[in-house]
Amino acid sequence: MLKLVLGGSGSGKTTLLYSRIKARAEQGRRSILLVPEQFTSSTEGRIYRELGDALSGMVESFSFTSLAERILSAEGGAAVQTLSDAGRAVLVRRALEELQDHVHYYYRHRRSAAFCQMAAETIDELKSAGLSGQQLYTLAQDCGPESAKLCELAMIFQGYETLLAGTGMDPADRLELAADRLEAALARGELPEFLQGREVFIDEFDTFNAPKKRLMGAMLAALPTVTVALCDDGAPMVPGDMGLFSGAKQVAAQLRQLARKSGTEVAAPELLRRDLRHKDAPGLAAVTELLETGSCETLPAAPEVRLFAAASREEEARCTAAAIRRLMRQGVRCGRIAVVCRDIAKYRAAIRYEFRMADIPLYCDEPTTPEFSAPATAVRALLALLRGADLTENLTVLAKTGLCDLKEEQVCALENYAYTWSPNAAAWRTKFEKSPKGFGENELTEEDRKTLDDAEKARQLLVTAVDELRGKVRGGNAEQISRALYFCLKELGAEEQQAAQVEAIRTARGIPAAEEAAREWNVVMQLLNEMAHLLGGQGVTIPEYEDLFSLLLRSSDLGHIPQTLDAV
Repeated sequence: MLKLVLGGSGSGKTTLLYSRIKARAEQGRRSILLVPEQFTSSTEGRIYRELGDALSGMVESFSFTSLAERILSAEGGAAVQTLSDAGRAVLVRRALEELQDHVHYYYRHRRSAAFCQMAAETIDELKSAGLSGQQLYTLAQDCGPESAKLCELAMIFQGYETLLAGTGMDPADRLELAADRLEAALARGELPEFLQGREVFIDEFDTFNAPKKRLMGAMLAALPTVTVALCDDGAPMVPGDMGLFSGAKQVAAQLRQLARKSGTEVAAPELLRRDLRHKDAPGLAAVTELLETGSCETLPAAPEVRLFAAASREEEARCTAAAIRRLMRQGVRCGRIAVVCRDIAKYRAAIRYEFRMADIPLYCDEPTTPEFSAPATAVRALLALLRGADLTENLTVLAKTGLCDLKEEQVCALENYAYTWSPNAAAWRTKFEKSPKGFGENELTEEDRKTLDDAEKARQLLVTAVDELRGKVRGGNAEQISRALYFCLKELGAEEQQAAQVEAIRTARGIPAAEEAAREWNVVMQLLNEMAHLLGGQGVTIPEYEDLFSLLLRSSDLGHIPQTLDAV
């Protein structure tokens, strides 16, 4: 049975779901709570607070992704590797290379990381809408002047699907596969053990894409009751309505249609009308009413709502910082305060400056890539050397990453010798014997001999490792190149040096900064592994491998871990 719980924001929908989950737990009946990915951690905490030690074990919380993984682990299919966002961009690039003359509008953009990322995001949107490459190609035929471009996009999509079939699985496809497995189990009259006798409660969603609807349809057919809470005022849906709740009304209609298609009964919706969240804040209650209905009761005063006309963004940030400082003096934790901007890029500098001046801890999540991290720089320097780039420049860059088993004085001696004598390729492969001070210095002092010895030791380590690497990758495929790069870094002492750097950062700046430094190494090594997985035994030239690896670096999000739990 499908049950819908409808109500505006703060009307008590989530509280009602938890009360029903608790009532089932007290009767010894298990439940499943399904929430968006970003709410899984806070949901676990609330389950424990609401149900306590004894009953919290009677409910499991999932996102759609984790639920799909649980189904696949029970029914088969979990071992298939899933592509990352960066991997999808690389696969788009490969599809463009395969199509070549068949693509006229987009082929010239194949080396653009931004284009490959945008194309991968477009394909993800199309998959979310339930479209395949063939379906898009059919639809593109009747799109007038833009049909040629759409047809090319459809061909890229089809090429992506073809390459994907031999490489791994798109994240959206895992939900589709989980729905397939669940439908197959239902056809056999079976059900995964963790779903048997469960009721499913779904909260915090405002829409469902095509793969999620497919999995929802399978659950509606397989489970006794599925309860969904939606932010909807309960008014009938009017065709062409673009109001505040129009999206939720469409979702409710789609869920009813899914239930009917799967032969599931649909209960009368339960409507919650009271604004419980703002019962002690009449000003916020009036704002909510104004947003929902377009009108509200005029209040004599609303101290919880404050408007401030600022002359600049800097003034806005200063006023915000002052208001937060007042709240902090009243005992409000920073973790319970949020700052919302229309465009964070325009406000970021002002907010950071004013918050730093006011001594307010701030966590600002923004995407960063590992492109300029030490491990990535080392791998790119090795690839440039394999490609035949300048030895002097790239060997000194490799030495200065801090990932080679060299002391600081050896790195300085090598860089100074290279700057003084500008050795060519042949000179790099012979022993350094010239004076570190340059021309006119025939007599070497003890210090000069020590400097020359340091430069020679650094040269031996770097050139020997690079020459061995060049021999291993000659004529090799992508997997062999990835493996050879990793073992070359290992031979240079990169793992030990990275561990030493992490320990030094831990001592100087604390555990969070050390963990972030360790993550840089792990992410770059995962990207090498992803290159091996994406291209496998396919033969590639070093320049092609370098281009694709650079695309992976630019498309990967390193992310940031908050340095404190209590930050705005």
